[in-house]
Amino acid sequence: MQKLTGLFLGAGASYEAGMPLVWELTKELKNWLTPEKLRTLNQGWRTQGGGYPDEVIDSFTSALERPDLHYEALLGYLETQYRRHQPNQEHYHGLYSWLVEMVYHLLYARHIKNLEFFQKTLPWYSGILTLENRNCPLWVFSLNHDLIIESIAAKFDISIYSGFSERKISLPRRNQTGEQIGELFAQTLSEDEINGALHFPNPPKKGIYLLKIHGALDVFAYEDGKNLLKITPNENTVDSLLESLRSVNEEVFYPFPGSPNGRANTINEIAYADKSGEMQFLRRTLLAGAYKFDARQSQVLPHAFLEQFKTNINFLTSLICIGYGFGDLHINAVIREWLELTSDRRLKIVNPGVTEIPAFLLHLAPQIEVISNSATDYFDSIGNITRNQREKLEKRLSVCIRRHGIDQAVQKMNDFFKADLSTKTKELASLLKKSPNLSLEKYLELTSKEKDLNVDDEMNDKLKRLVEFLEGEH
Repeated sequence: MQKLTGLFLGAGASYEAGMPLVWELTKELKNWLTPEKLRTLNQGWRTQGGGYPDEVIDSFTSALERPDLHYEALLGYLETQYRRHQPNQEHYHGLYSWLVEMVYHLLYARHIKNLEFFQKTLPWYSGILTLENRNCPLWVFSLNHDLIIESIAAKFDISIYSGFSERKISLPRRNQTGEQIGELFAQTLSEDEINGALHFPNPPKKGIYLLKIHGALDVFAYEDGKNLLKITPNENTVDSLLESLRSVNEEVFYPFPGSPNGRANTINEIAYADKSGEMQFLRRTLLAGAYKFDARQSQVLPHAFLEQFKTNINFLTSLICIGYGFGDLHINAVIREWLELTSDRRLKIVNPGVTEIPAFLLHLAPQIEVISNSATDYFDSIGNITRNQREKLEKRLSVCIRRHGIDQAVQKMNDFFKADLSTKTKELASLLKKSPNLSLEKYLELTSKEKDLNVDDEMNDKLKRLVEFLEGEH
């Protein structure tokens, strides 16, 4: 049997491509959804015949105000209230579904609104080609909802298979007036296929075999939630991939002139008009909260997806776990059982700042290696890729901006440029005192010669000073 190496990806694997970690997403959510904002929204929903009882809103805001609860815990809180079979049970479930949709849109915005940064960071993942070239296929199991792996595959022209059939359906695309302007295509997966064998090529083919265990931004349940579809781009490019994601969220809808935005609005799903004008629904598959794959809990994403993970991980001899904090018990159990089955299986845990093996895996320590590294640095190391100074500085700058947050980072960068300009002004003043007739051009020529810098080196030098300034600011 061929020895295969696969990847298991947590949120940290997508961090350098602009996707948030759990606390970063929580901060973004809480900055927008303050208790006051939630109460204001609820008043508006009530005027439209909906909304939630005050006791439900008060109960949730008490959790929302707690600094120790991240967004997954907040969703888990609402799920728990729903499971307790109290009078407001359905209201808690409704609020839970609405909050999942808000998480979806925050992640969606990270793709659509940060396209330039998104495109710039993808080359940092080029080391993954070493694994893709070495193995046939490269299995990738991901807990992430984002489209980073699909984008990497498009960027480097890697074949990718997500387990969906080649059968396709089309969804009508519409302009703001509701007029059909085209079609959006999607691969499908039937209920029987979900519970049986997914469509990964056999005999194996070169490329990436991708299984999204917790759902994805571009995967929806349809036909009463029994079947799944995955949106497909028109071309194998990153631009086309993200355009298809934008299209399903903005151009697939059911025209409804009486609503504020002219379309039918539903919670955590897309209501759309099919070719005959009948209303249909696409249910979002994001799986989040405290009860993922719990047998007592219903969810949009079929429970069989966890079984698919349990089955397909057994093709691997080595698993590289990147950016995962081991916070999902159902996932931990699968990894532990996989590793326990035979002594020749190996697990590499790649995460910056992590130096210890998780306690539940200590009895398997001889089979585990911990690597304190970021995803892209790890891929560079296995691909023997050496980044130039500009690339290294840009990666450090990206981390600084993420740590400070955009608004604070912009302010600190302005502070740096003012201070840096002041330093340069003082240097110029000193030279002018010595040589009153010195021109600015001559000054730049002299300072460049002093440092023996060309234009690129000057830019790198300034970027280095900026990064060191931001890294020193806490």
